[in-house]
Amino acid sequence: MEPQVAAWQLDMFGDSSPVLITPARPDPLPDPHLWSEEVRDKMVDALISLASDSRRGDSMPESLMDCADLLAERLRNRKIDADDYRATLGWIMGYWDGALPYVYVCKVNGVDPEIMQDVILSTPLLARDLRELQRMCFGTLL
Repeated sequence: MEPQVAAWQLDMFGDSSPVLITPARPDPLPDPHLWSEEVRDKMVDALISLASDSRRGDSMPESLMDCADLLAERLRNRKIDADDYRATLGWIMGYWDGALPYVYVCKVNGVDPEIMQDVILSTPLLARDLRELQRMCFGTLL
């Protein structure tokens, strides 16, 4: 990428220096509907490995560990990103699938998907947050 000189600027001592405009970098991948089959297959493989691999070297997938950490932070009343928290609750409860459904990630890794769901439903704070999420997303009849 060659910068193009957009203007010249003179400083108070008379030296000139260019004001450069660097062109924007092109998007490395076009829209998914323009991907070739090979690229699409590689992206699916990468997504599945990202959802099911572990950075710690144990058998627990990182995506589920991140969910558990987020729920633990909420229970400790620490500051968390509200949008991430709501998205996590919705993903665990099956309200939306994200890139890969929660149940799929659990079953591929031999984890019972009901474990975290039961924790959410049986913990008063998390259950209240879930009811609030349901009201926000689905509304009520009253």
